[in-house]
Amino acid sequence: MTAPSAPEIQILPATASDYDGVLAISEGIYNGVDYLPFTYHACLTDPQRRMFIAKSEGKVVAFESFLLVDGGVTAVVQSLRVASWMRGRGVAGIITQYLLDTLRSDHPDVTRIRFSKEENPPASILKNYRIIHSKAVVSVFLSADELAEALRVLELQNPSACKDSPPPVFLNNSEVHSLFSGPLQEEYLLPGRFLIQSGLPITTCKANLDLLQRSGVQWLCSYPCDAMRRIAGSSDLFDVSTNGSSSKEDNISVSGRDPSSSAFKGFLSLGTPMFPVPLGVGKHRLNIDMFGTDLSCATIHVLLQLKAAVKALPTGGSIICFLYAEESLRDGLTGLLDGFTPFFWRRDWEQLVLENHSKQ
Repeated sequence: MTAPSAPEIQILPATASDYDGVLAISEGIYNGVDYLPFTYHACLTDPQRRMFIAKSEGKVVAFESFLLVDGGVTAVVQSLRVASWMRGRGVAGIITQYLLDTLRSDHPDVTRIRFSKEENPPASILKNYRIIHSKAVVSVFLSADELAEALRVLELQNPSACKDSPPPVFLNNSEVHSLFSGPLQEEYLLPGRFLIQSGLPITTCKANLDLLQRSGVQWLCSYPCDAMRRIAGSSDLFDVSTNGSSSKEDNISVSGRDPSSSAFKGFLSLGTPMFPVPLGVGKHRLNIDMFGTDLSCATIHVLLQLKAAVKALPTGGSIICFLYAEESLRDGLTGLLDGFTPFFWRRDWEQLVLENHSKQ
């Protein structure tokens, strides 16, 4: 069978008036938990981001964007989507090539291009890009009726699971900026010395940390950094709503071991603010990115990040929670959520991060 010919395509900068067209080609993407409907208009005002649409016969048929990170030397390509009726006709290649050409001409300082995928890339991509890290993905759907029970179950599992780990604390902005200049070493926790936050792979330079602060990411750390020294000898955990005052309802009795022990190199999680998704009224997506290999720490981090999210959840809302962690934690995290409804569009699901050192 002869493949359909490539249509006549026009590539344009995306505008606010293209929103409905972009949504029309995004129906069902990511099994209904797409972030773009919620973030589209905010992304338009981000000076570090460029967004493009492809049009054919006056209709939006594709969308793609890139974000400049790492002080302007890296571009992260995101959000590629093609209208269902135009797939297999070379449209993805046309808009991606235009994006790369724009990077080459308008941003000559960019030397690296990264993107993440939730599926194995085709051989054609691997000719130009290499996989630099992968993380296990575990997901669960917690209905409004199940949230209280989920928190109760996690609370019951945490006292014994966390008895050998130092108490985690939520960090404020200044503590985040000093996090890796203290006893916590990047190489202990971060693959390739970069963070992966909701599919965004970035280094820990100041500009990137500021970017995460503006997006409202909750940093939770299990390590004797400056924030933990302030509460030495106390089992109180920071109230996630204030980033500084303790909350008795969140207290979990933890007896920390020697923080200088080489057996424990810390644990970090980033909680992305929830956002509504097109799957249905009241449904919200929560991403928790975890760094480290200690399952006991992962357990309490999931609990505290989830409790923070529940506080911000509208009455009657439900949560689709995605956990991104090292592969060694997959079975433990799956077991942690056993009994609740998994939200899988594929089992043994991975988040892959790819990088190319030159603009193609």
